[in-house]
Amino acid sequence: MKSSIFTRAGIGLGLILSVGVTATGGQDKDAPLFEGGRMLRPLVQDVLQSSALIERCDPDSSDPLRMLCLFGETGGTVDVRMNGLLARLQGLPVDPRAEILTFANDVLIQGDPDRIFPDRTRLRPIVRARKGVERASDEEQLPTDALFNVPGFPEAVAFAVRDDANAVHLVRRADDPLLGYADFSEVMTRALSNAPWIRQGLARLECGSSPEPQYCRINVDQFYESSLVLDEGFTAWLAAEVGEPSLIALPSRSEVLIAPLSQRQALEDLQARLKYNRPYAITNKAAYWNGSPHSPLEAVQKWTLRGGLFLPARAVVRMESGEVVSFDL
Repeated sequence: MKSSIFTRAGIGLGLILSVGVTATGGQDKDAPLFEGGRMLRPLVQDVLQSSALIERCDPDSSDPLRMLCLFGETGGTVDVRMNGLLARLQGLPVDPRAEILTFANDVLIQGDPDRIFPDRTRLRPIVRARKGVERASDEEQLPTDALFNVPGFPEAVAFAVRDDANAVHLVRRADDPLLGYADFSEVMTRALSNAPWIRQGLARLECGSSPEPQYCRINVDQFYESSLVLDEGFTAWLAAEVGEPSLIALPSRSEVLIAPLSQRQALEDLQARLKYNRPYAITNKAAYWNGSPHSPLEAVQKWTLRGGLFLPARAVVRMESGEVVSFDL
């Protein structure tokens, strides 16, 4: 028998086994097995409705071998027809209990997309330099609707990849049969849900100490760090970890750098880090964050450090929108 979904859904087998024995063992040996379907449907219905995936099953009043089941999590429905199951039970020397469980398992899988499309669980969001993606070879070219903007970083672009642990593969078709989605928005939505670093407390903030650069960096796995800015909970996490207006930078795929706008040395170190692009660079620009939870990252046109020694030191940030903010250092 196939690997059963009942174990994952928390289903015990005792109920269906005992019901199945009663239904078959209580009949006259010459009577049609399961009485033409009337005794079969309740057995299958009991199993399906005991699953955490199924909210309810509604029998068809005109057909004893048909019912419509609603999946609670996805809101989808499945038309369950038991004609083939009944034919197997009546025509073959099989174990009725095993056949019913196998049939119900196949129905439940239809409401568990990850079992039908296991590659969905391997989707991840990734951030790269927009120019680099647009210059990709024909073999690596992605359609325009596969590309998504990165908040605060107009020079960057996000897209979904399939990571099978050994390699990362581009998702070049929205209707890839391995994924079962209709468009790239659905693909990216699933990729983002598969990036739980902030939700599960896996992102770690590390701030430099002399002689290290004074800016902070976020560590995840040395590959997907830059994707953290796509997480809708990113700035709320920053508010808890940093809690003051800062510049955010994505110089490479494995770096998210943070320099609070009150710390001159951190800003100077960040300025030095962004002066030259490096291999796998995303952008040498920064984004501004005002320090509040859920506030957006804003694209920065230019930022400078002024004064010092005899003049008041200030950090001045000009956004792409034209807004200018300054901070005492």
